[in-house]
Amino acid sequence: MPANTDHAGRRQVMVAITSQQLFFTDMKRALSSIAAYGPTPRRTRTTPEALLSDLPGPGQMRLFDMRRDLLRAQRDRHIRLDHEVSAIPHLAHAWHIAGRLAEAQGWSERRLYDVQRNLVIALSCRGPDEPVLYSELLPLASRQLPVERTALVLDEIGMLNDDRPDPLEENWRRRLHGATPAILEQAEAWLRHLRDGGPRDVPKARLTVAEYARVAAPILLQWSQSFDDLREITPQDVTDVLNVRSVGRSRSHALVVLRSLFRFLHRTRRIFHDPTSRLKPGKAVTAALLPLKEHRYEQVIAAASTPLQHVVLALAAIHAASRHDIRNLMLEDFDLGNRHIIINKVRRHLDDLTRQALLAYLEERRIRWPRTANPHLLVSSHTAMDTRRVSSYFLTQLFKGLIGIDQLRQDRQLEEALSQGADPLHLAAVFGVAESTAMRYADAARKILQEEYDIGTPGRC
Repeated sequence: MPANTDHAGRRQVMVAITSQQLFFTDMKRALSSIAAYGPTPRRTRTTPEALLSDLPGPGQMRLFDMRRDLLRAQRDRHIRLDHEVSAIPHLAHAWHIAGRLAEAQGWSERRLYDVQRNLVIALSCRGPDEPVLYSELLPLASRQLPVERTALVLDEIGMLNDDRPDPLEENWRRRLHGATPAILEQAEAWLRHLRDGGPRDVPKARLTVAEYARVAAPILLQWSQSFDDLREITPQDVTDVLNVRSVGRSRSHALVVLRSLFRFLHRTRRIFHDPTSRLKPGKAVTAALLPLKEHRYEQVIAAASTPLQHVVLALAAIHAASRHDIRNLMLEDFDLGNRHIIINKVRRHLDDLTRQALLAYLEERRIRWPRTANPHLLVSSHTAMDTRRVSSYFLTQLFKGLIGIDQLRQDRQLEEALSQGADPLHLAAVFGVAESTAMRYADAARKILQEEYDIGTPGRC
């Protein structure tokens, strides 16, 4: 058949096709060249800068998702500030939200500028229907740019996809490393249920899930040496691992954790019977309450050198505030004019020592973070630019190796019980503690008075 006839036949076949054809990049031009028997076009290489070019508006369909390298952004070509932001509606909205958060949380002008710069880098190269992966933002930290606050703005406008691995899940996988596959699968299903909840169960606190994993992991690793599956565990096996622990709180806590594990496995039909159903935890033996020695107070007072340490020491040793109470204290809980303080929903008199420590700390806080909008009393370099409370670890490190805040609180409550004749009603009214706690301190004070212990000089706090 002549070449012209062959070419005409092909064109008739192409005209007869009425369906819509999708093309990859440059495929249409390549087919046109082939149809015209022209030379094969030279392949073009897509540059990294082209990946950062603006995409069409909403509704643009993506053939596949790809991770963007935001470090490729160039200041002169891609980072277009203020004068061109209004041309991209979702970027302008993100800038507005960033300004609102900056005002509410007390960001500095430099911090707001850096967040806006991150938003331009992340949003100018994508449409409003394409979320930003958190892992795409992480490399920006190498340029000292605020990744966490940028993610906060993106989450506020619904354009953040947090693809980071759950640190809680990484923690229990590290603890359970070495368990048999079946035991590992059963333990992870239980821990995920604790973390996420279920149709009839509310999710537990993340700290509780981490504590359950800490207690259960060594037991499960021990069983993995002799068993392949938790279906093989008998009540005697549970009793054996519990007897290794001292009688009292440790044994009771371990049994509570194992009972939670086996009840879940039995309810979800992963095991045939619950080996902990007839086991009793027993009564937990609490440690005896004794007054702290005088030299312990001298050490911690000598170590308190900053206004932050002074105010925490006064709150714990004078007002018996726990770590939880101190972390949750708000600025509005203090009435310096009327000399009152509210701790654990109890209104108390603000003594001179606590008032002086508080004024010194507030002055330091004003000088160090003048723009902070955090409503909590205590702030750190990590919480000054938002509204979070300081972590429990932050307070623990203040007097590390000397004395704990909870020890100061317990000693203050015990001293009050000793000075007021071991009256539990008085303790409940002064410190706002539960009846059982007040009775425990009253009994301890009564025992100390009966046995005539040397409690030191009253009022040493």
